[in-house]
Amino acid sequence: MSGSPGSSSGRAPARRPTTLLIYHSLDLTEELSGTGITVNSLDPATFMPTNMSRQTGLDIVDSVEQGVAATRRLVDLPELAGVTGRYFDGEQEGRAAAEAYDREYRRRLAAVTESLL
Repeated sequence: MSGSPGSSSGRAPARRPTTLLIYHSLDLTEELSGTGITVNSLDPATFMPTNMSRQTGLDIVDSVEQGVAATRRLVDLPELAGVTGRYFDGEQEGRAAAEAYDREYRRRLAAVTESLL
């Protein structure tokens, strides 16, 4: 399985878990449809000054405050209360990798993951 955002650079190890969580959130959106539970994906900021970013040697891009603001926006804004199945990049709605929207791709990825656990 390939094609995750950032896979062509040294950032790939940091991006893979995020990409897989986006895929899983789309599956959860479908599973929880009609329950009133919303599921969205949020990449709150780019390489905030966290221990993980510092340990990987990546350049810090955004502040923790920017990440918190994006998170609070998604949680607190009344107009986003019923929004589900979306991906947000910071405070903007974004688009995940194309295969994230392919149910069959996500099913195969889940099967491979399950076989490894």
